[in-house]
Amino acid sequence: MGDGNRVLGDGKTYEGLLLGLTFGTLLALGEARFLTSWWVLAGFLESLGALCGDMVGAFAKRRMGLERGARVPLLDQLDFILGSTAALIAFGVRITILQFVFVSLLVIALHVLTNIAAFKLGIKNVPW
Repeated sequence: MGDGNRVLGDGKTYEGLLLGLTFGTLLALGEARFLTSWWVLAGFLESLGALCGDMVGAFAKRRMGLERGARVPLLDQLDFILGSTAALIAFGVRITILQFVFVSLLVIALHVLTNIAAFKLGIKNVPW
């Protein structure tokens, strides 16, 4: 980018992108058994949007000169949410403000709790 920094950090890989898309789509496939088959496509789009949002967040962190794994409250959670929401809206899904706020609060809480659990289990080196 001209400033000597990488565009994305070492934590962003093609394998991670493919695994994220695969698991997100498989989860949606399971949900589709109870809802409608449209959920498979929605799950793929949400996964793709969330991963793209995460890459935008990683890009922003690199531009700020932060190291891999640096904590940036709210950016660490909202990049996923905004990416998946943008993907669904681009596909024509109508999302209310109440739905967006509810999902945002839920995702932020789950993100914090699962990271703490992963830290306590020794899966992560930091609790964020």
